[in-house]
Amino acid sequence: MKKTHKLALVATFVTFAAAGCNSFLTGDCVSNSCNQPTSATSDQLFIGVQIGVMGNWETYPMNLLPLWAQQIAGVNRQWASYSNYGSGTDDLTSDGLWIAMYASGGLADIRNGEAQATTAGNMKAVGQFQVIEALTIGFITDLWGDVPFDSAGTPFPTFDTQAAVYAHVEALLDTAITNLSGSGAGNAVDFYFSNDFSKWIATAHTLKARYYMHTAENGDLSYDNTKLNSVLTETAQGISSPDGDFATVHSSTTFEQNLFYEFLVGSRAGDVEPSSLHINLAKQFNDDALLAELYNKNSSGQYLGSPAGVSAGSNVSTFALGPEYRQGIVTNAENLLLDAEAHYRLGQFGPALADLNLERTNYGESGSAVVPGGTNGLLVGILEEKFVRLFLNPEVYFDYLRTCVPNLSLPANHTGGFQYVPARLPYSYTEQTTNTANTPADPIANAVWPKHATGPAGITCAGQVDRPGV
Repeated sequence: MKKTHKLALVATFVTFAAAGCNSFLTGDCVSNSCNQPTSATSDQLFIGVQIGVMGNWETYPMNLLPLWAQQIAGVNRQWASYSNYGSGTDDLTSDGLWIAMYASGGLADIRNGEAQATTAGNMKAVGQFQVIEALTIGFITDLWGDVPFDSAGTPFPTFDTQAAVYAHVEALLDTAITNLSGSGAGNAVDFYFSNDFSKWIATAHTLKARYYMHTAENGDLSYDNTKLNSVLTETAQGISSPDGDFATVHSSTTFEQNLFYEFLVGSRAGDVEPSSLHINLAKQFNDDALLAELYNKNSSGQYLGSPAGVSAGSNVSTFALGPEYRQGIVTNAENLLLDAEAHYRLGQFGPALADLNLERTNYGESGSAVVPGGTNGLLVGILEEKFVRLFLNPEVYFDYLRTCVPNLSLPANHTGGFQYVPARLPYSYTEQTTNTANTPADPIANAVWPKHATGPAGITCAGQVDRPGV
């Protein structure tokens, strides 16, 4: 089993190791569908699916999203342009990610694995696949809006409305929770939880809370109290401690290393540096344990980041991430801070502050949270702590789109490209050219992320206010 486990990691990580350019999905394993053999068991497919999640969540172009939210700073070559919203926003950029999400290693193998496990009567294994399917399709609709769901995998799929896809995701997670409590032994190789099904169930509940929050904002920017109460129902059953985090798994062995680490030390070294915004907010919240985990102090014994698009120079801090760094995908921090936000928006300020302080304690921070003053200071503090804690997680980008927190300024040297923070990726080039009749026209943003004139602190939302449309 260990040999199979390792070979699977090698086969998939070779595919993603060259991440950083539009050609990141090239190579023999992609052309020949190494993750989709002509005959495969549920166990075999589950290995490829799990590694596919790790590959997608740790590499280009998905890490454009935290870059656009200024959680990391692109300072050299095309990464400086990405930070300035000047490139990385075309349909070729999105093409590889779209294919990775829908094709082998993604939704195609997920649904094939579900069918195999169902035939075998292994309903726990079906539930494992369904949690990953919900994570995958939830991200797809977050980023693109209307997307194929029911007809995904057919030659010319039609596009379901974004609202319908979110409803499908919530229902799918309900079914997954039922199946994870049912018969069967699960899939043999479970990188994430070693078949601790209680942790899979908790992850499903936190995902349900995530998507209820994503859809809780009304068109007038008010919030739906029913949805907020649904968030609280799910977080109460969600990930209860950091040891239940759904996070990537790595070793120091070649081809099993964290892909963002490989990006930092490989041929793209120097393209990305720590972000001044991220470091300064972590200092503001006294998130000392997190700072030490993510960054090395500079020669002056300080943590110093770069602004978007421009290096702070030779005295900038460096990343402390090692090859075994586990990137959080769905975490206890997210669960607690979703709970905190829902409590705050329902006017329950005491429980909101308690959640914020518990999140800090759970991740090794000492002392109570430093809450910003001014209008909605506690809400801003909850969302800024989430921005700080969910490192390299695309949720920080989606949170920015729905809340304008942090209230980003356009980079100081911004000269071209978008005059606002990009609100989505275009539909993929391949989908547009091969499924032209069904692919919708690209909007500026999808329906769930309306434009904000101001942030919750009452200050002009600099990165959204000039965005066209609504």
